[in-house]
Amino acid sequence: MVLLVGKISHFLKNMENHHHSSEALLASSLQGFRSEVSKILNKVWPISEPGTELEFQFLSLVWIQKCVDVIPLIHRAFAKVVVEIDHPMNKWGKSQIEEYLDYSLNLLELLNSVTSGVSHLSHAKLCISHGLSLIRKNSDPLAALEHLNEVQPYDLGKELKVERKMITENEESPCSGKDLIVRRSLLSLMSISSWIFGVLLSGICSSDKPYMELRKSAGLFDDSLIRGWDTILASEIAENCGVSREVKEINEVITSLKEAVANGSVDEFAIELKRRLEDLEELTQKIGKKTNDLFSEVLAERGKFLDSLEHTRKYSVH
Repeated sequence: MVLLVGKISHFLKNMENHHHSSEALLASSLQGFRSEVSKILNKVWPISEPGTELEFQFLSLVWIQKCVDVIPLIHRAFAKVVVEIDHPMNKWGKSQIEEYLDYSLNLLELLNSVTSGVSHLSHAKLCISHGLSLIRKNSDPLAALEHLNEVQPYDLGKELKVERKMITENEESPCSGKDLIVRRSLLSLMSISSWIFGVLLSGICSSDKPYMELRKSAGLFDDSLIRGWDTILASEIAENCGVSREVKEINEVITSLKEAVANGSVDEFAIELKRRLEDLEELTQKIGKKTNDLFSEVLAERGKFLDSLEHTRKYSVH
């Protein structure tokens, strides 16, 4: 009997050690995901010391296009966690499946909003170019001024959907173990992506509204993972009303050009405006291409996920 009790005690101790080891491994995987995301953000968005030049370029379209690059990188970091804990999508619980599908659909809608914002900038560029050509060709530049207007903020209106339900650990259908790691990692993925799109859309639409609304939706005010970036960006976006450096400079040149027309000296500002419009066109084309590529990638991954679910369902039926 003593021998039997000893064996049972040894078995239970091993089970307890294995349980603690598994919990530690899962916790390590989650922390590894957050560390990987932090490295990605640090590489793409290096934070400068307050007052240095880099800080004031956060609202540059040159910098803002990097926001699109972040999304697929953090997706890969999430996929890495799923592989590390050996918990493929066909083993996920119902809530994780629904959350991922909601996330991918929301992501496609946000990418469509980016496309709309880019189209607005492209249209504004064409209108300004037309007004500029009229001023340079017209014998009466003053009459042509009515065709030269500054880039205006773009209101996404109902296109900007921020009503996505946030995941919380206190929801019904609680989970544990690997499902819990997937849920927490997915929560970070969804929230950070929403926050990033707030930055992206504010810069493209020249409005602080997308950032403020998506930032609130993301619910990341106290998340140490992005607190440094959020502190800087919230201040800069509020101060500049979300207007990017490139758009601000174009509008300033337009104002100077209008003043110069009255003095009959427009060449200097006309040449400067033409150059800045060409730069804007190049940037919008780059952002548009990256956005379209990411849309195709997300749509393809969503399709594969749905196909995998259908295959699993048919297999379980048989």
